[in-house]
Amino acid sequence: MDIAKYVGLFLLKNEYCFMPGIGSLQIEKTPSVYDKDTQKMTAPSYEVKYRQAGGSIDDSFANFIANNERISIAHAANHLKDFCSRARVDLREGREVVIPGIGKFTGGSNEAIHFATDPHLHIEGKAIPFFKNSVSVDQKKEEAISNIIERTTIREPKADEEIEYKAPSVNWGKILALVAILLVVIGGIIFVFWYMNKDKSNAPVTPPETVQEAETPPATTAQPAPDTTAVPVDAPVANAGGTTYKVALQQYTAREKAESRVAKLQSYGNAVEMLAKDSATYYVVMSVTSPSDTAKIVDSLRRQFNPGGKVMIVR
Repeated sequence: MDIAKYVGLFLLKNEYCFMPGIGSLQIEKTPSVYDKDTQKMTAPSYEVKYRQAGGSIDDSFANFIANNERISIAHAANHLKDFCSRARVDLREGREVVIPGIGKFTGGSNEAIHFATDPHLHIEGKAIPFFKNSVSVDQKKEEAISNIIERTTIREPKADEEIEYKAPSVNWGKILALVAILLVVIGGIIFVFWYMNKDKSNAPVTPPETVQEAETPPATTAQPAPDTTAVPVDAPVANAGGTTYKVALQQYTAREKAESRVAKLQSYGNAVEMLAKDSATYYVVMSVTSPSDTAKIVDSLRRQFNPGGKVMIVR
């Protein structure tokens, strides 16, 4: 396997190549400069430099050899190690180690190693283009400026000539158009605001939860003795000269539920009782006395005992 050939190929591709026990070759670039005589940017120049001490050790070179020879990286690394060992032996014995197309290594005293670049090696990058206007373009540019100056005439006012200054005119059309657009925008904002508030105002009000037929029995904790003389808020006061009505506060289909509701309301000090309409309808009723306005009494009891439900006079 010709490792020396791969040294040159890897060096030209990556601008760096390290050989264990020998050193490293590196391509250094000299920046491009502008040549005033040719009015062009010269391409950067490249030079191969050798450093015997140190170097970056990695598997890049061995991987490069393995890919080209179709072998494993470990096998390629062994070939590279053998090449460097034979090269050091040759340099100690005064023989040269040639890197084709790149240069050659020679040995010196105290195991020093020297590298001489091949005189025929010439590494050159691409030249950087330098843009410049052609002569014809510069002539047309100067000609255009001169034509503009020649065609421009400046008339001087006469001594008896009256110069009239006109007041600046107002473009009412643009102003009216701007005002119309502004009014449309404001109107749109007002409409959107009104429409959103309308939706909120028309949103159905969720009534308070009506009394469910299945109710949780009251807590077993001891309750203070109710004040039997207290009259519920909004409850109508009985009048001696009025008519007594029985108002159905709630309606149940089961007798047990109606009795439970009556017991609960009575524990709060309300004078209620159960009235059976038939075997499937049971009312929780309250007796009220009213001279004439029964609608007001019904509305008052509905707000207190059955919001959102049905309260009616049954007798």
